[in-house]
Amino acid sequence: MRLNIILVALISLYTNAANDLKEKLDINLDTLMPKVIEWRHDIHQYPELGNREFRTSNKIKVHLESLGIEVESGIAYTGLIGLIRGGQPGPTIALRADMDALPVEEKTGLPFASKVRTEYLGNDVGVMHACGHDAHVAILMGVAEFLANNKEQLQGNVMLIFQPAEEGPPEDEGGGAKMMLEEGIFEKYKPEVIFGLHVTNIPNGVLSVKSGPAMAAASAYRIKIKGTQTHGSTPWSGIDPIMATAELIEALNTVVSRRINIINNPAVVSVGMVKAGTRNNIIPEDSLIMGTIRTFDPELRKEIYSEIEQIAKGVALGTGTKITVEFDVGGFYPVTVNNPDLVEKMKGSLMAASPGKFYESQIPVTGAEDFSYFSQEIPGLYFWLGINKPGEGLESANFGERTNIAGNHSPYFYVDDSALDEGVKAMVYLVLDYPNS
Repeated sequence: MRLNIILVALISLYTNAANDLKEKLDINLDTLMPKVIEWRHDIHQYPELGNREFRTSNKIKVHLESLGIEVESGIAYTGLIGLIRGGQPGPTIALRADMDALPVEEKTGLPFASKVRTEYLGNDVGVMHACGHDAHVAILMGVAEFLANNKEQLQGNVMLIFQPAEEGPPEDEGGGAKMMLEEGIFEKYKPEVIFGLHVTNIPNGVLSVKSGPAMAAASAYRIKIKGTQTHGSTPWSGIDPIMATAELIEALNTVVSRRINIINNPAVVSVGMVKAGTRNNIIPEDSLIMGTIRTFDPELRKEIYSEIEQIAKGVALGTGTKITVEFDVGGFYPVTVNNPDLVEKMKGSLMAASPGKFYESQIPVTGAEDFSYFSQEIPGLYFWLGINKPGEGLESANFGERTNIAGNHSPYFYVDDSALDEGVKAMVYLVLDYPNS
């Protein structure tokens, strides 16, 4: 009986301490959030592609070290781990932010818009934080500052994961969450749970979570079509790979709509890249298609692979071309699963972080995340933060729903800074509440 009384007293003590820190955070946000916004704008203006996040990584490292946080860098090329050692006994809690940008030319017209250009897959491209990873990094930098300044009151340790190459590393390099795990970060730091967030075009400050399977598995595919080059004025003297490519694209669009049963298992097959030719009057020798496959069921994914291979064989036979198909190009992302028990325990923290704006979704989305590798190893919770301008997009609280507001991966993708404080509060609240959940 006495032991139970002591345990109840300790829980009450720690709960009161957590509530005190939440009140302190509310006061500190006035001075903390201008820094978060400044960091985001700077990172946004100077974006870097996967495994090339050198400037971003150094900026984070300098900040963490200025707070007295232990830092390990150079993980999976440019990744970092920061460890905040709490002054009270408790678990190690991991928080993750991804750092990389996309090969997208920015068209927002913002004063801090990216003007960076680089070469990607042989093309000159713009580089943009079109998926909001600049916001993820800035939010976690702000969380790190608050927690480091109050570490004596923390129960347990906080593991800060700044991850490169979430959008996919260069094909021959490896990277991202999978590589960080292969390099032993969980074995070394031993986190008990992991939390992550993603900004998207849902109403300002909304925090949304889906229990169980939340995001799809993702595979990139590549189809190479080889014909015989000839003059555009005499197509009959060669074999036209562009015509075969057109047939392939049309047929690929029937895989989900006509060839497989998706009543109980959503799936997507999209073409994202088509490359062929150098001049208007030359029928080229080669062409290329690349795209993505999204699924929630491994057996359905195998069926889709088989359907695509059959389509390719049929088009090759009908056009006289030679066609090769590759799957899982550059790696594969598993389904992102939010641990149901963890969601049930922690959704109250999200509600408290954004009162009246919490939304528990029942619908999985066909976006994908390599956070899935982390949450395969330990219980994970991955949630959405709405970053629309106040009052915009109120008709939608689900990622990926049709809206007139530019979404992730768009050259017009926009993050409203006023929503970032909910992201900071959510991450801090999860850290403070988990040990007593």
